[in-house]
Amino acid sequence: MLSPALEQERRELFSRTVAGMERRLEAGQDPGDRFAALRWGANELDRTLAETPAKIRATIACRAGCGWCCHVPVDVQAHEVFLAAEHIQLNFSPADLAALIARTSVHVARHAALTSEARLRTMTPCALLSAGGSCTIYDGRPAICRSHHASDASVCASAQTPGDFERVHIPALKARMFAVMLGVDEAIEAAGFDDRAYDFGSALHEALVNSLCLARWLRGQPAFPDSCLADRPA
Repeated sequence: MLSPALEQERRELFSRTVAGMERRLEAGQDPGDRFAALRWGANELDRTLAETPAKIRATIACRAGCGWCCHVPVDVQAHEVFLAAEHIQLNFSPADLAALIARTSVHVARHAALTSEARLRTMTPCALLSAGGSCTIYDGRPAICRSHHASDASVCASAQTPGDFERVHIPALKARMFAVMLGVDEAIEAAGFDDRAYDFGSALHEALVNSLCLARWLRGQPAFPDSCLADRPA
């Protein structure tokens, strides 16, 4: 349970983020304006972490290369996928891009074989995780990845199920980060964009191989096929 002061701060962060994203979405209508708004939202998450009191940040055990949390299912909205895809297209070599598409293709097949319930219990390495345990799209990673922090890396290292990571969340930090993340999502959904929850690896594969996904999203249509949904119909 959050303290009254932290609950008030959480509400203020959420409201401020919604208002800021709404202004940026209304300011321009072309794809460049949309992506500028999305980058602002990602930057707000990073700023929120940087401005969190030092005594709270000091409890973060996450370090470059630990990568254990990069083995859990990742639910995202379409706009996060397009930011990640843009980062990949700008920074990956043709060979690295081809290798990533091959890895996400394997992920797609694995995702298709799982029920929604089985997916929630599965731990497999993200297709974007390097052999050394680092995220290869760190600056373009989804909001949920930016918002995850743990207080005990040994618990993460020994995790057997995705739920094990919940034991080492940092409530005061999670409240702040999720307020911003949900504020961004709220404003984007209110503007009429796709609000469905997607499996990150499956949706990313589609975004990288099919340019029509972005065109559909910009028109306010579902960006990705139902097979990419995090919680797929039975």
